[in-house]
Amino acid sequence: MHKRIVIKLGTSVLTGGSRQLDQSRMVEIARQCAALYAQGHDVVVCTSGAVAAGRAHLNFPNLPPTIISKQLFAAVGQLQLMRVWERLFDIYGVRVGQILLTRNDVENRQRYINARDTFTALLEQRIVPIVNENDAVATEEIRVGDNDNLSALVATLVSADLLILLTDQPGLFTADPRSNPGAQLIPEVRRIDGTLKSLASGSVTGLGTGGMATKLQAANTARHAGVDVVIAAGSELDVMLRVVGGESVGTRFPALDTRLES
Repeated sequence: MHKRIVIKLGTSVLTGGSRQLDQSRMVEIARQCAALYAQGHDVVVCTSGAVAAGRAHLNFPNLPPTIISKQLFAAVGQLQLMRVWERLFDIYGVRVGQILLTRNDVENRQRYINARDTFTALLEQRIVPIVNENDAVATEEIRVGDNDNLSALVATLVSADLLILLTDQPGLFTADPRSNPGAQLIPEVRRIDGTLKSLASGSVTGLGTGGMATKLQAANTARHAGVDVVIAAGSELDVMLRVVGGESVGTRFPALDTRLES
């Protein structure tokens, strides 16, 4: 069965915990996306990494930690990020297109329809949309705020079957595995309650804007829209292919029966 899949890539996945893009990791992601594409699936990539790429491209300047500095890095880095993605996907003969979104694009009805039509046109032409938040111009009022929740909105927008949230952790655990060696991976979540939210709230990553709590929010949004969600480690071998193939990888959140009207 051919599926429409949204893949969200956190900064930690793209950098491997370093301060700049790790192209050996990125080419592996492009390879898996191309393999899914070759199987006939529709693939949408929601990528982080623009700020990290911009900071590295400018040789890590000592700028104040302000929103303007972040927007400067995003403006420079988004170009670098797309250059890398275009080159890596081109290795596998896959064309890509860039879509930059803000909250307005998913909350304003006409802009929502326009965005949906753009995604549809790209996918119909077998072009992989590469999505990021438009950090260079977004103000606090129109920012989604993190790419976990952005990817859930995109999954809803394109009527995806599956959202894969790739992170630096193998999934959701009963405790933070970095501080608790007895933590157990939770293979499936059917109900998101206060206990689960408190488990997720203690987990953060170093470079991005989202930790496990935002992934839980995103999973809840997407599953209410009829989208299956999996949280898994981006560094795991063939992780995307294995998830799409039905293997039990990471933490799965089965879709609820009701798909939201778009």
